[in-house]
Amino acid sequence: MTRRKALTGRRPKVAGFHVWRSRAWAPKPKKQQRKLEPRTDVGRFVGYTVGGKAYRILEDETNQVFERRDVLTEENPAKVEASAVASSADPRLTAGNDGGKNEATEGAMDMLDAERGREDEYVPNDTSDSDDEVGPPSLAEDSEEDVEDCPDCSTPVGGQGPATCDSAAFGPRRSKRKPAVKVTWWEKEPKAYLESSTKSAAESGCDLHKPPENEKEARARSDWPRWKQATKEEVAAHKKPGTWFKIKVNSKKHKAINARFVFDIKHDAGGKMTRYKACLVAQGFNQVPGRDVDETWAPVPSAATTLALLAVAAATGWEAHHVDVNTAFLNGKMNEEMYIKLPDGIEPEGVEEMCLLNLALYGTKQAGRLWGIKLDKELKEIDAVRSKVDPCLYEWCHPVHGRVFILVYVDDRIVAGEKLAGIAAVKRFVSANFEVRDMGAVNDFIGMKVMRDRAAKTLTLSNPGHAATLREAFEMETSTSNKAPMASGFKLTKTGEDLLPEGNRYAQLVGSLLYLSTTTTPDIAFAVGVLPRFMSCPE
Repeated sequence: MTRRKALTGRRPKVAGFHVWRSRAWAPKPKKQQRKLEPRTDVGRFVGYTVGGKAYRILEDETNQVFERRDVLTEENPAKVEASAVASSADPRLTAGNDGGKNEATEGAMDMLDAERGREDEYVPNDTSDSDDEVGPPSLAEDSEEDVEDCPDCSTPVGGQGPATCDSAAFGPRRSKRKPAVKVTWWEKEPKAYLESSTKSAAESGCDLHKPPENEKEARARSDWPRWKQATKEEVAAHKKPGTWFKIKVNSKKHKAINARFVFDIKHDAGGKMTRYKACLVAQGFNQVPGRDVDETWAPVPSAATTLALLAVAAATGWEAHHVDVNTAFLNGKMNEEMYIKLPDGIEPEGVEEMCLLNLALYGTKQAGRLWGIKLDKELKEIDAVRSKVDPCLYEWCHPVHGRVFILVYVDDRIVAGEKLAGIAAVKRFVSANFEVRDMGAVNDFIGMKVMRDRAAKTLTLSNPGHAATLREAFEMETSTSNKAPMASGFKLTKTGEDLLPEGNRYAQLVGSLLYLSTTTTPDIAFAVGVLPRFMSCPE
């Protein structure tokens, strides 16, 4: 009986008392927590603070004492004994910065030494045959199992000699079995899944006619198997030529830019869907001039050059064919030391934190210029002459088949000549150096629909897909057509009333109409030319 119980008749509260040198875990303060470091300090309970309600913990790594209020302890004597035996060196009790130095520390040293002496004489009882004790298995039993499985131990399995390796260093055993590959039902039955995609999309309100904004949105859609196949084809196209190399570098000295997938649904000139396209692009807006890029340029001809070549081909009866170069930018060698971070899932075998770019990836600012330099070099090998008026137009005089003109629009080409044999010679040369798709006679070029009448020697251009997109974007699907773009004598004036809430949308509409007026519909040029006069504060 204690004095307090004899005086008050109540038992003293000892819930805050803990076993000396029991294992203790204390969370670190938020200011000391790091992203890739443990958030808990591990040590032994060695006492209480003087004049406060906190515990004193001896940390294992630094052998310093610190004070914490939130502490979790393990008071099982078998576990304490196992942890003490597994320790490679005896810790020394030293006061840390947060613990402070006082007289209690010196007294704790003597108590800790006495505790060590008693601990050496302590022999745990064998409780393997006892069924009365209920509790978690002790660390001593776990450590014995680890010693038996450890290949570096000098004592054989079942031996009686002492083991020379430290079993506590290995930690808990982990399973080395790889998880089974999950096969979804749409991979087992792709046809049934694709048939149900339209119905499920209508029920969920998802518009499958528009491409997803990012990979997360693509995974949530019902047509994800098609986008997944498109991403696989894109990654395979990059691995074949070796677009990047795995490399270990210092992230502090070398900065890397992120890469992501951009999704698109390809349509023909009539607006009909042709295929799903996923393009791996680098976020070039993070490039620094002078470090990652010097000059930017891409082979894009003027609209007048494109229309002039098609007009000459129609008037003279020339043949005009369309050739598309697959992954054109990957044919250019990267001229700068540049690192990228790939999206998750591209390298299932495990990729380093950064990859060194070997070829010009889409999205990098110099990719178009490097592709143009590579193409110019290849065309000059067959003695093709670049036009002085437009650098994207080449003329090749074949010794047998006459003149052939080559118009380059980034990765698309129009090959026009007097004879089909001359055009075929250009196709053979291009296919020998690049991976191309022969589209045959020009029917669809950069979104323009080409209709040719050989008898009348005329060629008609239209862009119905772009016009339909504009009507949908600006909510004009129900608008009616008119033969005259603007009434005669009609004038626009500013009143300063009923201003549009968003002037940027007006500017987008005017810019899109200007593109149509300079390419396929010049009859609206005058009417569209009036609209830019009211770009400021449109009504």
